[in-house]
Amino acid sequence: MNTFDIRIRNAAIATLLCAFAAAQALAASANAAKPDFKAYDQNSDGMISLEEFVAHGGKGKDFLAADVNKDNHLSSDELIEATASKTSQTPTPQTQYR
Repeated sequence: MNTFDIRIRNAAIATLLCAFAAAQALAASANAAKPDFKAYDQNSDGMISLEEFVAHGGKGKDFLAADVNKDNHLSSDELIEATASKTSQTPTPQTQYR
């Protein structure tokens, strides 16, 4: 094997390792964004009430906005929607012009 082949092989291995690491990081961040439904569902009835949601730091307006079917409970999909606003709120710098 000449040095050119070794360099190509090493570059290919490095690229594969970087791609694997990036995929793992992406998967970890996707899982971190999902709320733990069982932790919110304190009485284990399979639904999240407003009280249970607020007990975990949620806001009533987020609960009401996410309760698509208006049954006063959140399903697991609705919980993801309700908590998405909390995780996506990042302060944006305001530019003031004088």
